[in-house]
Parts: sequence; structure tokens; C-alpha cells
Amino acid sequence: MAYIPPQKRHSKGPKRPTPVPEMLVPEFNRKLNLGSRKHKAGMKDDEMNCIRNLINSAILDPEVKGGLRWPMGKSYSGQRYRVFGVWHTEFKSYKSPSLKLKVRNADRFDFKTATGEATIEINLKLRRIVSEIQDGKIDIDSVDSGFKDNLRLIWDHFLSCEQLLT
Repeated sequence: MAYIPPQKRHSKGPKRPTPVPEMLVPEFNRKLNLGSRKHKAGMKDDEMNCIRNLINSAILDPEVKGGLRWPMGKSYSGQRYRVFGVWHTEFKSYKSPSLKLKVRNADRFDFKTATGEATIEINLKLRRIVSEIQDGKIDIDSVDSGFKDNLRLIWDHFLSCEQLLT
């Protein structure tokens, strides 16, 4: 077998382009929730094509509630499938030993009622305080001081804009 220098070696497959850093490529997370009144073990090809056509006719539009819209007459496919709602959510979670904070930006539109909403939902769990209360080894003063400490942490890291102003 002949020696091939490293700079001359290459794989037999097609040459792949250099990957682009993830920060530069916008990522659109598409998740589909398909609801049905009847549960089936398998779907026929024409049913799958109807659903595929319905999904492919969607147009990304950040100006509308839910972030998706359909051209006139394309929000249904065949006589069986139609769009009844659109949801787009972005989710971030922050954890520390003392608390857990979840922030979700939700953008929804319901075609049945023709209503939409955009909300910011926050879920805060004070983990240390809850575990101490459940163990029964905490008094009211400790709960108060722990709550103040957690609020200070939230203020310093999430709500304060002093660092942005300087």
C-alpha cells in the first residue's frame, strides 16, 4: 500500500462545506401537534398527503399572531383536515440551588374564535424555601429572609437595567 501524505488524503464522499457558527444561522423550531377525534393505528397515503399539503401551504409571517398564516382557502385540506390554531413559543429556563425560573414567550391564534394573544409567562419556584418548609425545619423569619434573598437575586440578574445604562 502506498503512503499518502495527510494534506492529500480525503474521504470518498462529497466535500462538506465548513459549518457556520450557530449564532449566525437563525433557527426555526417547527413542531406540529396534530389532534384527532378518532385514533387510528395507521394513516393512508392520501390522508398523509392532505396533511403535508396543509403544512406546506403555511407562510411564515411574524406580523400575525402565531407567526404563521395560510393563503385564502388553504387553511383546510380535503374535507377532513383544517387548521384550528397556531402557537409559537420561545422558552428559557434558569436554575440555581435556591430557585428555578422559567420564562416563556407565547404567541397564539385561535381560528375558531378569531382571537390571538402574545404573552410573557413566568414560572418561579423557590426550591430551597419549599424544601425547608416541607421538612418542617424553618421559621417565618427564615422564610422572609430567604424570599428577600431570592428577590434580590432576580432583581440583580434579570430585572435591573443599570448595567445597560452604564
